[in-house]
This record gives sequence, structure tokens and C-alpha cells, in this order.
Amino acid sequence: MTEVLSALIPSVVVAGAVVYGIVKLVRSDAAGLRTAREPLEKSPDSEVPENPQS
Repeated sequence: MTEVLSALIPSVVVAGAVVYGIVKLVRSDAAGLRTAREPLEKSPDSEVPENPQS
């Protein structure tokens, strides 16, 4: 039983590292899309009236 486990441990470590890398890559790409989209959204504080009454 220990021979089987010792043979599988390197494969499990490599698979874990690959999954971790993919998750980090997807999360960083998603964060980039989120920050690129934020300036397009208007917040109520940043709106300028079209016809100021001054």
C-alpha cells in the first residue's frame, strides 16, 4: 500500500500545482476585466448636470 501511495504522491503534487496555477491565472484575468469595466459605470456622485443653473 505504501508503495502505491509513494508512487502517486509526485503526480498529486504536480496536479495540485497545475490547478493552483490555473486558478490564479483565471482570478487575475477576471480581476483585470473587473477593473477595466469600472470606469465605464457611472456613479451618482460623479454625474455633472447638463444645464447648470448658475
